[in-house]
Amino acid sequence: MSQATVITPRGPFAWSASFDMLKTWQPVRHFARPDGTALIAFGLDGSFEPVGAIVREDGSTVTVEIGGTRASAAALAQVARMFSLDVDATDYPLVGRRDAAIGRVMRAFPGLRPVIFPSPYEAAVWAVLSQRIAQAQAARVKAALTAAYGDVVRIGTQDVRALPAPERLLRVKTFAGVPAEKITRLHGVARAALDGVLDVTHLKELGYEKALLALQQIRGIGPFWSGGIYLRAAGVTEPFPIDEPRTVRALADAHDLSDVPSGDELRQIVERLKPFGMWVSVLLRVAANRGSMGEAARPAKPATSG
Repeated sequence: MSQATVITPRGPFAWSASFDMLKTWQPVRHFARPDGTALIAFGLDGSFEPVGAIVREDGSTVTVEIGGTRASAAALAQVARMFSLDVDATDYPLVGRRDAAIGRVMRAFPGLRPVIFPSPYEAAVWAVLSQRIAQAQAARVKAALTAAYGDVVRIGTQDVRALPAPERLLRVKTFAGVPAEKITRLHGVARAALDGVLDVTHLKELGYEKALLALQQIRGIGPFWSGGIYLRAAGVTEPFPIDEPRTVRALADAHDLSDVPSGDELRQIVERLKPFGMWVSVLLRVAANRGSMGEAARPAKPATSG
């Protein structure tokens, strides 16, 4: 049996922007369906119980249908976190008013909120699988691994498989397309998940810097992906990742700066983005990846006469 709940976003939100991000971001694009809905399967926070959800637009609201669990409230909260619907974004536009350059990018992508991984565990699995291979190839390996070892969840009239839970992942000794070292690293991720290292609440309580140090204790998780797991799986709005070169380059492009800002200049810009620095980082990366920074991120030139 499944249950449907309506979520009314607080602040700017456009399902079309979320769905576009979902269908173009390799780690989660398999959740996007041709009819504009999202069919998701994931492990529930804490227990890793397989859960399914159908997410669809319903006018100005979002309807979420949960299946496969009696813990529907917890599952709904996890889906809301994945689409950044758990955040009151009423004050998000203020960032664009404080920083005109960011405001122009916001207007180019109205209602865009970050779409993130269903869980830090799933983000860490992706981090290992995607190392040194193309993202499209990593997505195929993840799909094959899920098909072979993931649990089937019934949601409505459809069946979908969730990523293998940590206990199941520990049983995988070899797998096509996954070198032995990556299997070892996946086992490390599974054990970390079972030990609570990848728990959302735990990571948030640690805070950004301590969380990154804790995540880097997992074999194969370095500085880049420790930040990725925290920022793109824990459901946080801060900080802006000043240690990500591509993101800072996008910040410079948004401000039409030839040189990448650093030091006090960078800190002053980032200060204006609070408390939505992480959201702005995703906005900038989306704009940069789509080649849409350009004119959208630059002020209109004044008209000339004669």
